[in-house]
Amino acid sequence: MRRSATILLLLLPALLCGLTSGRVVKVPTGPLYRVVKTPVSVPCNVSAYQGPSEQNFDWFVSRNGVLVKVISTLEAEFSDAEYKDKVAAGDIWVERLGDSSVELRFRSVKFEDEGRYHCQTPSTDENSNGNYEARVSLKVIPDKLAVLPAKSRSLTNTNHTEGTPMEIQCVASTSTSSTVSTHLSVTWQLTKNGAGPEDILSFTADDQLLPGASYTDRYWHGDVRMSLEGNGVFGLIVDHLQLGDSGVYSCVAAEWVKEDGFNWKKLHEKEATIKTIKVQPLAQALNVSASGGILTLSKGGEIDLVCSVTGAEDFSVEVGWYFSTSLPTDTQSSKLLVYMNLAAIVNNSDFVMLNRISGSEYRLRVQQADEGDSGYYYCAASVWVPHTNWLKRNAAAKTSDPLHVTVTLLDPTYTILSRSLKMPNSSGDPAELECEVLDLLNADEAKLTVAWNFTPNVSDGVAGESGPIAEMDEDWTLKLNPHYNERAQKGEITFTKPRPHTFKFQMQHASVSDRGEYFCNVSAWIKQRGNTWMKKQEIFSSAIVMFWKTEDPGLSVTATEEKPAAVMGNTFEMTCSVSAEHVALPYFSVVVAMNEPASIDTKDSKRLISLTRESVVKLEQWDVKDRPEDIILEKVSNQEFRFRLYRTQFSDQGSYYCLIQAWVQDHNGLWAEAVSNYSNPIAVAFTTAAPRFNVTLESERPHVLQGETLEMYCVVDLLEIPSTSDVLYEVEWYFQGIHFNATLSPLVLVDRRSVVTYQEDFGTRGISAERVSTHGFRLRANCVDRDFTGDYFCKVTPWIKYETDKWVQIPPQESAQLSMRIDISVLDSFKMPLLYGVVSALLVAILACTIGYCAFPKPPRGRAAPLDERRGLLHKCLS
Repeated sequence: MRRSATILLLLLPALLCGLTSGRVVKVPTGPLYRVVKTPVSVPCNVSAYQGPSEQNFDWFVSRNGVLVKVISTLEAEFSDAEYKDKVAAGDIWVERLGDSSVELRFRSVKFEDEGRYHCQTPSTDENSNGNYEARVSLKVIPDKLAVLPAKSRSLTNTNHTEGTPMEIQCVASTSTSSTVSTHLSVTWQLTKNGAGPEDILSFTADDQLLPGASYTDRYWHGDVRMSLEGNGVFGLIVDHLQLGDSGVYSCVAAEWVKEDGFNWKKLHEKEATIKTIKVQPLAQALNVSASGGILTLSKGGEIDLVCSVTGAEDFSVEVGWYFSTSLPTDTQSSKLLVYMNLAAIVNNSDFVMLNRISGSEYRLRVQQADEGDSGYYYCAASVWVPHTNWLKRNAAAKTSDPLHVTVTLLDPTYTILSRSLKMPNSSGDPAELECEVLDLLNADEAKLTVAWNFTPNVSDGVAGESGPIAEMDEDWTLKLNPHYNERAQKGEITFTKPRPHTFKFQMQHASVSDRGEYFCNVSAWIKQRGNTWMKKQEIFSSAIVMFWKTEDPGLSVTATEEKPAAVMGNTFEMTCSVSAEHVALPYFSVVVAMNEPASIDTKDSKRLISLTRESVVKLEQWDVKDRPEDIILEKVSNQEFRFRLYRTQFSDQGSYYCLIQAWVQDHNGLWAEAVSNYSNPIAVAFTTAAPRFNVTLESERPHVLQGETLEMYCVVDLLEIPSTSDVLYEVEWYFQGIHFNATLSPLVLVDRRSVVTYQEDFGTRGISAERVSTHGFRLRANCVDRDFTGDYFCKVTPWIKYETDKWVQIPPQESAQLSMRIDISVLDSFKMPLLYGVVSALLVAILACTIGYCAFPKPPRGRAAPLDERRGLLHKCLS
């Protein structure tokens, strides 16, 4: 016995070596469960073989004991008839992964593909040793996976406010096959701005919840959750939406099966778009306003204001009240009076208090107010929403409009005496003006400042520059008008204060442009709390007139037609000559203007092109974008200017003239206008008038009922335009309602390229315009109401293409007005009165029955209720 055991131990290594050596062909253990109509791959590899490194593979399938050839990597005609067509069509093929490994692949597996698959490798070994075949079963199961939005949830886009909760649901299900148990997983995904989907939260095949990489923190802090409500309902809950949560939310369901007993294999998945969410910033919903009862109070009173914060009732709010003596621009330039933080802790002072009087109102009280408390009060609110790590972030902040509060006290009183100490008699003479404050009262602590103002003399209908010369602020800082900066820097003008209540303005050399009225205004400033100053009084002096006689300048302007334009397309040329009188060394600026043929008033002129005194050309109102090079203005000499208009069109007809201004320099080098004048007009009128045409606006139904479609047609009748011409139209529609103070409103424009432009908000009210024929256009309004009742007309501007291939604009023509009326049907007018009548009758009947039942109850059998008793019951019922 011992000898036998010893021999067995000696032979055991040799036996094990023989068992483990030789070729090894492997396929998955299986069985492999796959869903019908999905791609399937079955791997097979060989190892420990001899011969060439690249091995071949033969695939067979056995069903009911019958072995069928499927495909081979060695033989092209290997397949049996059952699989020959599938292999040729590419529905089944072998994908080589390496020299010793391949995959049998099905483009879309079918139920008939189920079976036990054999993977064989032809021998290349010197000695046949090992296994040359491996087998695995393929089971094809039906597709029972389904995912769709929950019926109680809409698929439409939804707008949410930042920080608010959101919940969406989907329904996912699969049925367990009788041959295999599959598991379901559900993943919520978000797609932003066309980027790839991002996982939010998943319910895995082994019943675990797994957050996406970007949502881990929010998941662990409970901000993002998944609800499992049974019956296949999976919900995504977000407690506090963030701006980055906008996008398309999808629900992805997948079916899984365990292979080899422990590894999960995804069979397939399906996706359903649930909802598109747009998260709006909280700032759009936040509204902050301030209000107060009494805004003008006496010194020593109490300022009582209320700040209302709406649109953030579900969030934490910080509120602060600010004060500014001038109209505030931001909180940085204002003083913070009092503040309430997120914990409702307030930094009240002895005289300033803040308390919350309701869920959205915060009351400010300033006691014992004095003149320093007069100014602008406003409140600022900051809204904080929950964030990760149980922290909060500032989501929105707004300020209210300021309230102006006035605390009254005795104002300083005084009068002003203005006089001239030196008055010039001619240009270049000095001038000296003085402003003295008299009868000053209630100004012990007041600070006086002055501002000098000037209104120039009106000469030849042209006024010079009017406004302040210089003004002094509360810090006695002098601010000059930029127009006088150069003269002040040269010492030509000075401002002094020779005595405490006297202000002086001196001019070393007066010029013609300095003639006019001078006056000063003196302001009194009162010191406030915080070392600030407030203007309490401002008084204006009487005017000081500075004037001397001069020879009035004159300007003569003559326009001459050099090249008349009698036919459309010709060049029009005119020259403007100018001569000046009593103007020393003038420089001229020129403006060429045009009047329409029907207009003669220069106020209706259209300024086309200008030339400055520095000879800089500028297009003014020449708005013909296709012809910027057709208009030219040039300087021929110092006193002559030439204007050309090339390729004239019908729209160029009218009267053309020149406006010339003469400019002179004073001894300080400053330019001033001396005189200006107009030239005589030169007419441009073609011998051939513009083609005539008629425009008619008509409608088959000028009276329609409310809710119906309103239609009208704008028809162009070409009277003098050949029918063979190329014609384009620009059509404008206008409407004037019947309401009081109704104005003429443009509706829609169809340009010559058929581009439609809607005016105001008419494009969203069912209005459309289109070209329905060669010379006809239609305006249509769907589902009209009473607001569409009124007068309509259309304006048509033709564009004609002439033999020169040039498009020419024809003056526009308007149609007569067409009145359209929108009525209410008779049935609609009786619906509400009839309904009110029926309801009223039912109520009266019910009340009458109730009174009768209370007043006359059924008496006991055999005895009638006494009359007095019935009257008492009636009185009790009515009371």
